[in-house]
Amino acid sequence: MPLVDGEEEPIDYELSKALESTLKKDDIGHIFDSSGNHLLLWKAIEFESWWIHFEKIIGIPMGRKLVNAATDEEEYHLLSNNEYKVGGLFKNSRRRKNISARWLQYGWGELQINNNQIIAPTLAPFSVGVALAAIEYCKQSRFKISWTQPNSTLIVLNLIQESRDISPSKQVSEFTWTKNCQDNYSALFDVGEFQVVRKNGGWDLEGERMVFIPANILTRLLFNTKSRALNIGNELSQSIIFVGLDEAEKSTFLCTALSMVNVIEQSERPIYILSDSEWINKCQHLLGRFGFVCPNEVSSLEGDGAVELLFDHSPTLPFSVGAIMAFWQRAHGRIAKVTIELQEKQCLVQISSKLEYN
Repeated sequence: MPLVDGEEEPIDYELSKALESTLKKDDIGHIFDSSGNHLLLWKAIEFESWWIHFEKIIGIPMGRKLVNAATDEEEYHLLSNNEYKVGGLFKNSRRRKNISARWLQYGWGELQINNNQIIAPTLAPFSVGVALAAIEYCKQSRFKISWTQPNSTLIVLNLIQESRDISPSKQVSEFTWTKNCQDNYSALFDVGEFQVVRKNGGWDLEGERMVFIPANILTRLLFNTKSRALNIGNELSQSIIFVGLDEAEKSTFLCTALSMVNVIEQSERPIYILSDSEWINKCQHLLGRFGFVCPNEVSSLEGDGAVELLFDHSPTLPFSVGAIMAFWQRAHGRIAKVTIELQEKQCLVQISSKLEYN
């Protein structure tokens, strides 16, 4: 990744090396942690933008659902990885050190367990969710949680100890597009230079505050959207055709992808695509660097600018399809018509001009 100007904003080499030694990538855009879990690297402002559009399309508040998804996945991660299984002398301080390092590396802000505060949080429901899992891990007890946010840089947590015996979180369930992902994994590589600047309780890359979001947290969240009626017009919903996906999952894929379309459309990214080969390079640059799956193959179809893209299954697939739909619309200046065909281990996406079908 490009260097940051070291004169005005010095690079944190210790944090950069910690990220470089922990993270791996494959050749289709995924970023993995040391346990093999998918991570998405978001600009903090774009993650919040995606969330706003997502809630608007769903049509109901989803904050508590995100809290629960973040808590469940973070708890599952902390309980299932040996590096977090500590005991003996000083176990409490070692647990807190583990959490502090994790929050720093992932750009989540600063969790002050003694004060029940989060300094420089990310999106509030996400921050509260991972904080609850961390607090329960450190204190070895269950809590009910609520919160207030006096300003954008502080969340105050309200905790009440839970007397009920609550079972540990289970492994995340699967969607059609997350099945057989293990069969598609290729060799993993070092993530390369990842030079970051510590800033305001998190860290910046290329001048932007960034945050890692475990993909399984979003997968857990999205299970609450199956079979939901979406707050979108018929014309827009008819622009996307699904093959090989059951009705319950169509709404999930659609609301995720369309929220991503809105994020890209509101950004200032210039998109210039002239050939099939440029699609691969553009996707690697705009998506793959940040953990979103990229197409394996791209080929032209009949029709001005129409393309067919082949993807492997991935938890990030709906996000990538939505982003590429927005890229196509920006590059060609037209409304896209998209066909998404889910196969056993792969997904075929065709994008063409909607006007050609009127």
